[in-house]
Amino acid sequence: MRLLLPTLLLGLLALTGCAEEERLFHEVKHPREILKVAEVNQYLKIVNELPDKQLPPLPPLLSPVPRWDADRELSVQGLVNEERKRNGRQWLSESVVVELQSDRWLQKLLEKNGLSTEQFLGLAETICTAAARTRFPEVDELRRTVHHGQAEISDLQQREEVFSTLPPEEQYEVLRQAAWLTRVDRAQDLLAVPDENVALLERHWEVIAPFLPDEVKQDPLADIVDVLQEFGIPFEELPGTGSDADLVWSPDEGDAIVGHSARSKAIEINEVSY
Repeated sequence: MRLLLPTLLLGLLALTGCAEEERLFHEVKHPREILKVAEVNQYLKIVNELPDKQLPPLPPLLSPVPRWDADRELSVQGLVNEERKRNGRQWLSESVVVELQSDRWLQKLLEKNGLSTEQFLGLAETICTAAARTRFPEVDELRRTVHHGQAEISDLQQREEVFSTLPPEEQYEVLRQAAWLTRVDRAQDLLAVPDENVALLERHWEVIAPFLPDEVKQDPLADIVDVLQEFGIPFEELPGTGSDADLVWSPDEGDAIVGHSARSKAIEINEVSY
């Protein structure tokens, strides 16, 4: 790959009609800004020189699903507000910047390419966010996610009960609803990606993909599927309540009826048709 990369980069430049390679950055790139071919080339060249041709260890690019301990003494409203403040540009947090500034190999490459640590992280974030957007092309669905999720979040923000005082089943339901914080945050980030960035990465996906983290090469909402919302299952088991796989039936204990009557099936369909 190291020998092939310059040829691939030149091909990328030729395909987009860029005559000069722009190397110097004056500000930190933001995922809402349009990517230039020269910027993508610079990213590829730097990552190509890193160990395993991959970005250094970084926090997840996409916001995580809320995981609140059962003994949290904040109100549900307070936990929601705390979570929303946390959902920011994690790759540009002070702790990440300090960690990468101690990476001598990376710093040598950045100095060679005229980039600061923050500028490289902003560029990487912009490219990776655009990559995640190419994995979820349904813009209307993203907009519906934001619209629906904002209503769910608004409902949670009205709740003043202290989280630790809620019974376990209600805590579980609050956390299930709080997953909308993540869905909305990710959907808004994806919707903000310029169409030009999506088109650029789609055209040259085979060249760029090997230099991207696995996180952004798959559906960015796939890990927060709501079972009740997606499949209409009328209940979910709480952790520690056991599994249907542990149930034992003996033929000596009576008859078992397998299947559904026509009436019960009709009722079931009506119940999950919302």
